[in-house]
Amino acid sequence: MGMKDPKFSVEQALVVGHEVVVRWRDGHESYFPGDMLRKACPCAGCKGEKHLFGKATLPTLKPMSAQAFVPVAVRLVGNYGVQVVWADGHDHGIYHVENLRRLCPCPQCGGSQKEEEPDAPLA
Repeated sequence: MGMKDPKFSVEQALVVGHEVVVRWRDGHESYFPGDMLRKACPCAGCKGEKHLFGKATLPTLKPMSAQAFVPVAVRLVGNYGVQVVWADGHDHGIYHVENLRRLCPCPQCGGSQKEEEPDAPLA
């Protein structure tokens, strides 16, 4: 099996202020504002999920405090995902690296706080 495309391979991820910063192995750096990333949370509670036989579970919609949009920690999950821990304690979303790179808001990536189709939950 060959090397993973460096465009979709995370070298480092960390929290800086209210942003999650990701350095990719191709040298690009993505700066994700906390509010943008939290709104794109891929977990089943935030986005809902489909069950094996097609039954859907709707997302749990509840008011979020300002703390919900403040990242406090970030973890790499294997070589496929990034997990963010939020100040309100939420930590269920694992952002698949390819979807995360597509969310990059920088002009070079075609972003400008663009909204994408949400990630499918990663079980």
